[in-house]
Amino acid sequence: MTLTVAVLDDHEVVLEGLRRALERHGVDVVVSETTVEPYVAAVARLRPAVCLVDLRLGGGASGLDVVARCVAVSPTSRVAVLTSNEDSRAAAAAIEAGASGYLLKDIAMSQLVGRLGAVRDGNLVLDERVAAGVLRPTSSRRNAQESQLLRLVAEGMTNREIGAAMHLSPHTVKEYLSRIMRDLGTRTRAETVATASQLGLLDP
Repeated sequence: MTLTVAVLDDHEVVLEGLRRALERHGVDVVVSETTVEPYVAAVARLRPAVCLVDLRLGGGASGLDVVARCVAVSPTSRVAVLTSNEDSRAAAAAIEAGASGYLLKDIAMSQLVGRLGAVRDGNLVLDERVAAGVLRPTSSRRNAQESQLLRLVAEGMTNREIGAAMHLSPHTVKEYLSRIMRDLGTRTRAETVATASQLGLLDP
């Protein structure tokens, strides 16, 4: 399946280099823009598989706003941020705005293409340097509880079986699992287990 990508970067030289490198790796770059409004209009019209957005844009534009606008104008597209900002708080804000990927600009091109493919396929993809800060639970109790729930999901238990094992109602299990899936950007139980495993969230 061809990977179609729309790229936004306010530096023309960077944008052109990124476009050429992606195309050499078989990516179909359907949009490459340096300014926000033409970019968002093209995304709405062309519906690329992935919108690749720089977080730091000139002219007072906000990369986070662009992420949210892409999600709004093209719900079938997934959005990934490509930035030099290693702050996990920025990554968390991007995910909150609707991004499914947060990647750093020093990534190897072959790895970038692979991760964009994973974003297209519905996975949450975070650079390892920001992942822990983005996904760190708000309390140790929540950490232990959600890790146990994920392990039981991985074992193939139903919500009712998990509830019995954890002394929770099936409804509460469903709510917890829904929250975890929102946090991870996943859509199915299998995808949730796979993503949690990759991020080390199934560790005892």
